[in-house]
Amino acid sequence: MTNANQDPTNRLSQIKCWLLDMDGTITLGEEALPGAAPFFASIREQEHIFLTNNSSHARSHYLARLGRIGIPASPEQILTSTDAMALYLKTIGPAARPVRIYPVGTPGFEQDLLAAGIELEKEREKEIDFVVLAFDTSLVYEKLDVACDYIRRGIPYLATNPDLVCPLAGGRVLPDCGALIAYMQTCTGIDPQKVIGKPQTAMIDMVLASRPFRQEELAMVGDRIYTDIASARNAGILSIAVLSGEATREDLEQASVKPDLIFADVGELADCLEKQRAAGRPS
Repeated sequence: MTNANQDPTNRLSQIKCWLLDMDGTITLGEEALPGAAPFFASIREQEHIFLTNNSSHARSHYLARLGRIGIPASPEQILTSTDAMALYLKTIGPAARPVRIYPVGTPGFEQDLLAAGIELEKEREKEIDFVVLAFDTSLVYEKLDVACDYIRRGIPYLATNPDLVCPLAGGRVLPDCGALIAYMQTCTGIDPQKVIGKPQTAMIDMVLASRPFRQEELAMVGDRIYTDIASARNAGILSIAVLSGEATREDLEQASVKPDLIFADVGELADCLEKQRAAGRPS
């Protein structure tokens, strides 16, 4: 464990709710990362919520995947960038009718948007309010062509997350939503109106609005500097980086955004929590 600042380990004892990235922090593909089991045992009396930028699957998929690998979760404990996007769309959309979008995303992404009351238009030259880009593992060229046409006509576009790649087991990666943003910027010369996922604070704000926790009682644990750590810093909550995913120690040393704490993985974080509790117990 490394202290990124003077001694933020003292803040760990105040944490009542853990906000957890998934890919590269708790899971890698269909497997739990080393240390996940002792970590969840160490926080069993506290709340935990999964915050994932990965918009390629519906919430039900993540719930089933976590269950298969023995990680406890309920539907209310999973927040995705799709959830944050749906809330944002309803906030900025027309008041007199449901917001209507052209989606560039998977069936799971569309499923969660439809459940939230967002109307989807999947044809060319229709009346829509926004184009919305997501992490689309079902991508075909026609989707990009239609999206570019809408954007060139002046329809604003939004994106679920800025991640360039999604890590897989064996060191492989998939092009993520950030790669689609770069494609659209190159083809149209236009930037997205908003990218909703981490490092934005939308998902953390949703937690604070729906649960009885204060900022100092939340901690964000993640493996990416420019999403997980930046989101926590932007929201004013404890930021904890783990080296089990994308970021290396060298990356963290060179980054302009610094985490409060650095651990090898969530297992080492669990060890730190248990040592703190043991030190605080009467002998």
